[in-house]
Amino acid sequence: MIVRSRLVAPLLLGIAALVLVQYGRIWVDAQPLARTSDFAGTYAASTLWRQGETGKLYSGPAEQQVLARTGTPLSHLDIPFENPPAAAVVAAPLSLLDSATAYRVWAWLQLLLVIAAIVVAARAAPWPARTPHWVKASVGAVALAGFGTGALWIEGQWDGLSVLGLALAYAAWRADRRLAAGLAIGATSAIAKPHLVIGVVCFMAGRRDWRALFGFAMGAGATVVFSLATVGTSGIAAFASVVFSPAYSPLTQMQGASGLFGSWLGPTQLAYMLGLSASLAAAAAAAALGTAARRRSSVLEPALAGAVALSLFASPHLLSHDLTMLAPALVIGLAWMAGEEGRRALRWPGPGTLSAIAAWVVLSLASQRDLGNGTVGGPGRITPFALLLVASVWGLCVAMTRSWRHGAVGRSASLSRPPAAM
Repeated sequence: MIVRSRLVAPLLLGIAALVLVQYGRIWVDAQPLARTSDFAGTYAASTLWRQGETGKLYSGPAEQQVLARTGTPLSHLDIPFENPPAAAVVAAPLSLLDSATAYRVWAWLQLLLVIAAIVVAARAAPWPARTPHWVKASVGAVALAGFGTGALWIEGQWDGLSVLGLALAYAAWRADRRLAAGLAIGATSAIAKPHLVIGVVCFMAGRRDWRALFGFAMGAGATVVFSLATVGTSGIAAFASVVFSPAYSPLTQMQGASGLFGSWLGPTQLAYMLGLSASLAAAAAAAALGTAARRRSSVLEPALAGAVALSLFASPHLLSHDLTMLAPALVIGLAWMAGEEGRRALRWPGPGTLSAIAAWVVLSLASQRDLGNGTVGGPGRITPFALLLVASVWGLCVAMTRSWRHGAVGRSASLSRPPAAM
């Protein structure tokens, strides 16, 4: 493993570094324009909340007035706040800064949260004994270099918090602290991105992880109570009206199941129904992976990685930056894969590792192609197919693990059996 990894790991690390440098270049180029990106909506809502105008958190004109007063570029005035009301409260300290500075601080904070999530996942993952540090570093760099990271950093989105929550939950599962695992996912996702963990909740249900589900309910419930205490029922009702507005999730631009059909059929009732059906099927598949993980604890990592991919596919609102949820999933999956390939006496990276990395690259390229694409007609959005590819890679690992290990045991037995007498 060491000889081959000394060649491949630096290559992967170098490629990932080049990609991350490119993200950084784009981010720096945007600064002279005092760009605020998607964070503009959060900034405006946080300012309104701090000023005591909680009833206007989701008011477009009120948000635009706030942004105009703080020097936001005209092209970024009409960026509405679409997260749960708790998000405005959590980000309120940054509203004390001007909008451009607040965006820069926020963008770096989200990037650091993703890096922290990758580190947490890598430390908790089941790496084979004596795995070289450069192998772990290269895997972490590849996960960080996904297109979702670039989109998250540049747009100033919220996903870093949810990504860290997922990584903390995995670490808690590895330590058999199931209540803490559910609590981490529930509390972090409910603040800004609850729709991204639909499949993960189904995974917990299929695993019959009642303590984790209870923890999830506690975390999400605490966030709801926090929202009620800080913005009142009017803020909750305003958020609900935004979520169920067709403008919240334009089908033609979404990159999950809804976008799969919306990009072909347009915003029609048939597209909505087909997207819903596909989402339900993905949620059921995530639950099936949870069942597999319950029956065989040894497949927790690929099962969870597949469930996260299916969860994103099932999400009614999915864009490029949301794919960062798969960064820690890739790390734990590749750590598990390294162990499986080691049992079969394969050098790293083996076929499974290369397949998973290839699927990750395909997903990044697909999302980059789909970003901002609202056209209707073939070939439509291709990110949903890439998500299904990623889920299939990990699902296949779960399905084949038993035969892999049986074959490894059989080979070991044949090698240890004394030769027959001639």
